[in-house]
Amino acid sequence: MRTFWIILMVCSMTFSVFCAEEKKESKAMLLDGVAAYVNSEMITIAEVMTEVRRSPWASSPSAKNEKRLREMYVATLNALIDRKLILAAATKSEMSLQGWAVENRVREIVANNFDGDQMKLHQLLADRKITFEEWKNNLNEDLLITAMRYKNVDSRVNPTPKEIRSEYNANKGRYQTEKAVAVSMIILDPPKEGEPSVDKRSREIEDKLREGVSFAELARLYSKDAKAAEGGSWGKVNPEDVFRKEICNMLNRLNPGETSPVIVLDDYGYIVRKEEQQDSRALTFEEAAQYVEGNLRMKKSEELYKAWMKRLREDSYVKLYELPTM
Repeated sequence: MRTFWIILMVCSMTFSVFCAEEKKESKAMLLDGVAAYVNSEMITIAEVMTEVRRSPWASSPSAKNEKRLREMYVATLNALIDRKLILAAATKSEMSLQGWAVENRVREIVANNFDGDQMKLHQLLADRKITFEEWKNNLNEDLLITAMRYKNVDSRVNPTPKEIRSEYNANKGRYQTEKAVAVSMIILDPPKEGEPSVDKRSREIEDKLREGVSFAELARLYSKDAKAAEGGSWGKVNPEDVFRKEICNMLNRLNPGETSPVIVLDDYGYIVRKEEQQDSRALTFEEAAQYVEGNLRMKKSEELYKAWMKRLREDSYVKLYELPTM
């Protein structure tokens, strides 16, 4: 079949296949055409882009990057090809679902996502211009794909105790407890007109600490963040995941029970106290076994899935069409 293209202006679309942020003029975009054939079934560019558009990634700033967008297009197209191959394999193997299985799943979705009110589901589908029967058919396909994946992949993944032990011995450094530091902090706002400076307030705090006033009491009195009511406590955290580099560096220099001098960042003052520290340590085999098994299952599942898809593609007709540059 000869590929055909329909061209529209980007300004009339909510999602562009190609973007050029620095150019203000409107640009043409590829709206539809053949993306791939899977046996006798066609996948269109519009179908692929609809799935890309539905992903959480589509609203991120990187969605305007042409290279990243093309990568998402290719990944989504391959996922749609896999879907059609699995459904074709289900038909070939005469796998089908009982009607009650789909109905049970519908009831679960309505109960968990629509407060048990099926009319809310129907309203959502109407807003998206999807009929209930179309939605149920997609749901039936999803369940078939899950069943086929279990039969051909997941049911065959069963790491042995020897494999689990070998994985642990080869990757002990991967299985560790997280570093955890119990941190309390007083955060001083930039002064408003007539208020004492950050430095002056920090000196007042230091004087009161030397007099024996508790850090928690001073946090409740001076700190302006949401944790002031809790005595400035942040609980146990991995500092690198939570704080700026300057604060992490200060925490590294403090011993448990010590309080830092004020750290001024962007006109805010930070007085940090290290309450206690728990360094990371390697987990024993007994502690790590469930995580090791989980990692092995994921690894083996991925390997089996790729091998299964390779076999299905070899036994099928799959033709992909390049997405041209506009």
